[in-house]
Amino acid sequence: MQCNVCEFRCEINEYSRGRCGTYICTGDTIVQDPGLGYLGAYPISIETVPLLHYHPSGKFLQVFSTGCNFQCSGCVARLLASSKPLSHPSLTPSQVVDKALQQECLGVVSTLNEPAANYYLFRDLAVQAKEKGLLAGCSTNCYFTGETLNKLGQLVDFVNVGIKGYSDNSYINCGVPSSAPVFRNISQLFDMGVHVETSVVYSRGNEDDVRKVAEAVSDISPTIPVQVMRFIPFGDAPLELEPSAGEAEKLCTSLRKHVDYVYLFNSPGTDLLNTYCSECGSLLSEREFYGPMGSRPLKPWISYTCNCGKSVPVKGKNATESFNEEGFIGGYRISRAFGMVHAVLTCLGILDDSRLMDIWGEISDTETLMRVYHMIQQPYDYLEFIRLIAEKANVPEKGDELISFIRTRLELVHYLAAENSSHKVYYCMGSPLFALNSDRMENNLVTFSGGVSINKQLQKEGKPGINISPSFINEHNPDTIFISGFLSRPLDEFYGLCRQYGIDADAVKQQRIYAVPPSWDFGSPRWILGLMYIADKLHPGNSGIDLQKEADEFYLQFYGMPFEEATPNRSFHRPSSGPWPRHVMRCIHV
Repeated sequence: MQCNVCEFRCEINEYSRGRCGTYICTGDTIVQDPGLGYLGAYPISIETVPLLHYHPSGKFLQVFSTGCNFQCSGCVARLLASSKPLSHPSLTPSQVVDKALQQECLGVVSTLNEPAANYYLFRDLAVQAKEKGLLAGCSTNCYFTGETLNKLGQLVDFVNVGIKGYSDNSYINCGVPSSAPVFRNISQLFDMGVHVETSVVYSRGNEDDVRKVAEAVSDISPTIPVQVMRFIPFGDAPLELEPSAGEAEKLCTSLRKHVDYVYLFNSPGTDLLNTYCSECGSLLSEREFYGPMGSRPLKPWISYTCNCGKSVPVKGKNATESFNEEGFIGGYRISRAFGMVHAVLTCLGILDDSRLMDIWGEISDTETLMRVYHMIQQPYDYLEFIRLIAEKANVPEKGDELISFIRTRLELVHYLAAENSSHKVYYCMGSPLFALNSDRMENNLVTFSGGVSINKQLQKEGKPGINISPSFINEHNPDTIFISGFLSRPLDEFYGLCRQYGIDADAVKQQRIYAVPPSWDFGSPRWILGLMYIADKLHPGNSGIDLQKEADEFYLQFYGMPFEEATPNRSFHRPSSGPWPRHVMRCIHV
């Protein structure tokens, strides 16, 4: 039988479950795999979805399942999105609704994986949610058939449509023949009165395509917000495709000639997460970076009307207080926690995705995720995280091998740290004005190396950090500045921003600003290399650390490849972009 949920219209029979792998045929009916349910349900602020013009600061229950009909390179949640139904217990729609009511959420929202892969499950959730007076919505690639969209538009109150680009080629890269159904569906949802916001991926080289997306959205309505997602190669895509934050800011500015509201994500410290009046340019709502694809209001959005009289099209009342998610709970930080588990398993030689999913199922409850969150913030505590995952994977001896490697280097750096306790360090992410939280692993690496982290003076908290003023940096006058290896910015742009903001600390004057290599300071066991990198910079000419040798030993022992063969990306678990060489695959399974 033909499945008519999405435009692929797969044939479902006893031999095929369709492109997304979640549908089966029973008699003359296509149904959802009976084993499919929601793998998690966490309360989030609506800006984490992200949605910026809908019930600002509202608390919603985020849910996700498995399955996706697209195959996008660099996907932020590839395994969660593309895996087949899991064997461990999952939540039913009625359980999700009960949970949303208990936690006093305004509604439910499906994210992380594609709802087209769970259409019947999501349909039941939306119906039950609305029966209980809850709102319902989703993040989607919006590749539904016209007949399905007609039904979906009557069930949902809001959607964030992830657009891959305007050209067919941008969709072909995701294994999809054409972009036309997506823009058709956006127009139809908007006409049906559904609140629509759009997000578009910006990778280096597709600037014209992003502009055409803005033009196409404007043809539907210039009031539809366009969220530009600066491409971060979390998967197998090369680092060269990642545009700098500065390049992304310039592109976003140019889009404002087409649409009224343009926002930039994945760029810590940018002011393009704020809402400005489309008529006079006045600041109306101020936000800061809140993890991958997320944002957080800095204060309640009091009025949707500017002093000049221009109104912003926002649906719903603003909550008086924004809901703040804890640890890894909520939004795309769930996928980061997943990536950290994946990173450890890779170092333990486990590349079987099905084993990864089974282990994730054992630790994805809220209590264990909070334990993991605290484990990964301190060097020695991280060893217990490795031990936990190795035990779940039934390879304790492999865990001991990784722990031993890290512990030996910790002892070396601990010896060095005794020599210096006055070198002041500032740690930021992407922008000099976005400071990493005081309790994060990166700042603890600085302290462990013998430096004094000025970030420890910050009282306010956010995820993963907060916006600060130039005066904070100048007053504390750091000797060295490190830029996070998770989301960074080219040094020439960074120094330019320091000049623009009037930051004249010794680190700037003496050009002691360093960009930590990707995933060497957070998210992966490779942080031990980042620790040695930091220690070497804090003890120049006196550390005795041969970083090239250490990197080679780590990559050979735990990835089966020499360091020089690795082409870096932002992935926690992949030491190199693109397919791994065959000799690597053989070696890592030994």
